[in-house]
Amino acid sequence: MKNIVLAIIIIAFSSPTFSNDHGMEGFLHLEKRQADAVMTVTNVDIGDEMSTISATGKMGEYGNVYVTYNLTYATRTSGFVSGNGRGALDADNVAAGAFRGVWNREGSTIKIRQIVQISDGTQNFDVIDIDMLKDTFVIKAYTLK
Repeated sequence: MKNIVLAIIIIAFSSPTFSNDHGMEGFLHLEKRQADAVMTVTNVDIGDEMSTISATGKMGEYGNVYVTYNLTYATRTSGFVSGNGRGALDADNVAAGAFRGVWNREGSTIKIRQIVQISDGTQNFDVIDIDMLKDTFVIKAYTLK
């Protein structure tokens, strides 16, 4: 049940700008936490029920980042994602993050929309596109908290 509620929330916010269906002027605009980050895929483990993708790269205020995404299947081209990441700014400052969301594949691109809880108490909404042909991620991180 948690996954269904989370999926509904993420789908509602799957675009950085969300407006209601009633034509009212109010809308939510999410601010970017940092510049878009490009990461490199370091490992892919394909499974029948779950596939795992790991990546590394520089990510703004989080420094040198390592992430692992666990993609479970609702269909062969979509499902839920969960995972963890660590970012090292220097020898004494390491941030940790845990995330959950939804994913779908369009051609050779995997699109992830997820909520991230970071160890300093902040939260992000991430919009991620994984280019399977180039082995790269583009992560757009928006501030939730």
